[in-house]
Amino acid sequence: MFNDGTLKVHLLVSIWRATTGLLLALAMGLPLGLLLGRHQRHPAEAIEPLLRVLSQVNPFTLLPVFILFFGIGEMAKVAVVAWVCLWPVLFYTITASRHVEAIQIKTAASMGISTMDMMLKVIVPGALPTIFVGIRIGACLTFYILVAAEMLGASAGLGWLVHNSAMNYLIPRIYAGATFIVVLGFLLNRFLLYLERALFSWQSDTLMLFGSAAPPAALRPGKGLVAAFTGALVLIALLGGIQVQKINREAATVSDGPHSHHSETGGHNGHSGF
Repeated sequence: MFNDGTLKVHLLVSIWRATTGLLLALAMGLPLGLLLGRHQRHPAEAIEPLLRVLSQVNPFTLLPVFILFFGIGEMAKVAVVAWVCLWPVLFYTITASRHVEAIQIKTAASMGISTMDMMLKVIVPGALPTIFVGIRIGACLTFYILVAAEMLGASAGLGWLVHNSAMNYLIPRIYAGATFIVVLGFLLNRFLLYLERALFSWQSDTLMLFGSAAPPAALRPGKGLVAAFTGALVLIALLGGIQVQKINREAATVSDGPHSHHSETGGHNGHSGF
């Protein structure tokens, strides 16, 4: 599968869906979390129980709603991923923005800083390490929820590969798809840890994932290397988007082809004969 290019297609499609869903969750969760955490605290406390309930809703029970709004194409699957990733990003952003050190806020206010500068230069930098934990948790959920979304309705992707192989008793392909799902989830988690150490290298005493302390300065990753990894991820996501469009065009061509026309004609004749 790797040699004939089949596995590459499934990888690119799944990475595109996961990346798009995560970016949508960040676009919604970060601004809303900062708004509810700092500027609308009383409304936030009132609606927080509702948000907690919504975060526990199984996303697949909402799939008919997503299909109603977005159709049966790619956006319904991306919406499922975004829904799951949204909640850790939102809740960690609310918590982080509320717990920025008061001395930093008072010092900035005593200097006559504007509201916008207070948010961009004090609140966001002070809250960012905790916010990044929520981003990392949301990112680690993307591939696992994406697999289930692709099993419900897709024509490509790692989830579709596992499901289709199971239906056709292609056991080696099941293990191939499952292996790459685990590998991608692991690599994404390690990349985010790497990025976290590069962005917050000043937190020498902060405990990182699994309780390990931050590495010494000599072992901290360079920002240039992180930028290269980020650029490679963006490139892979773009190639995945192109592949998704190609697959959808091929599926539309097949559904509108001669076989489909023949089926419609046969059905019409059968109905008339009856």
